[in-house]
Amino acid sequence: MEKIDYIEIPEKLFQKLVDHAIKSSPYESVSIISGRIIKNIAITEKVYTPENIDKSTISFTVEPIELLKIYTDIEKEKRIIIGIYHTHPAPPSPSGTDKKYMEVNPYVWLISSTSSPEKPKGYFLTKNDIIKEITVKIIK
Repeated sequence: MEKIDYIEIPEKLFQKLVDHAIKSSPYESVSIISGRIIKNIAITEKVYTPENIDKSTISFTVEPIELLKIYTDIEKEKRIIIGIYHTHPAPPSPSGTDKKYMEVNPYVWLISSTSSPEKPKGYFLTKNDIIKEITVKIIK
């Protein structure tokens, strides 16, 4: 994925992410964000809120058939994956495991604390293997 300056999320879709995180607590939540990238801006058009089948406070996994359905829907609607949103039981910063997965999933990673899912921080792994914090803009 190319360079990303920031991610825009419509308020209604952002609330869907937050609601899913609250519902998933105390476990990590996971959501997939799809849309488009225009002039280094990741523009959210749809979010998917699958279950974390790990039922874990320190990891997440999406059931493979569910993930395939999500990928198929994104492709059918001619969008791309632009981000992954998930929660941590700790402050919202990438863990070592997140960094490993950021290498193979080169999207914006939005991370929130399970105690404040409405306050995500955005991160993007650059081509130089540096985790860059990016702005998350909630659009009214």
